[in-house]
Amino acid sequence: MPILADAHEPVDAEEGCSLPAEVISCLKSARFLQLGTSYRDYPHVSLMNYTYIPKGDAVPYEEDAVIVMTSERQTKKFFNITVNSRVSILVHDWVSKQTTNNAPQGLTQFLLSMNQAELSSISATLNGRARIVDDDAEARFFKEKHLASNPTDARLFIDAENVAVIVVKVSSARVADVDNNIVNWKEPGAESTPQLNNAGPNGASHTNGTL
Repeated sequence: MPILADAHEPVDAEEGCSLPAEVISCLKSARFLQLGTSYRDYPHVSLMNYTYIPKGDAVPYEEDAVIVMTSERQTKKFFNITVNSRVSILVHDWVSKQTTNNAPQGLTQFLLSMNQAELSSISATLNGRARIVDDDAEARFFKEKHLASNPTDARLFIDAENVAVIVVKVSSARVADVDNNIVNWKEPGAESTPQLNNAGPNGASHTNGTL
């Protein structure tokens, strides 16, 4: 099934054991993501370096695919996660791309970026649960993968003292393209997030249990 429908209204959530291929591609190419956390009625958004680890690549610590981030322990997002593990992530490939030390420069890089922009034009809102890694060996495992996939100037945010590792398992996604076609996805048995339906009496909106 194509990931994006030919309609502006979101289709019903499709269930699957892994994220849609387009979302995985986006996670592998985007440079940053926005991490949403909350405490009671106070939401908080952070711009984050991250690493997407495919299913099976984090064994023995995780069997499923995960997103890895780091945070200093005195931050608001760290506190929020300790009291509310539900998180939301926005990732898109409309602007920036991950680069490596071996990436082509100059005109070659410019043309490559243009080609990638033509082929990749989605944004994905992901929902899941985050956990703080307490085990030292596990934290080092994820930090090494995180360091390897990010530029050297990100080391300050990854390997500094008092930095904690955050691991997120995604359970649902809402994907939109540049034409505002929308598709929902969730893993089998995943909890649903509220969604606004059509306005009710007097223009009031209501929610249901779909993604």
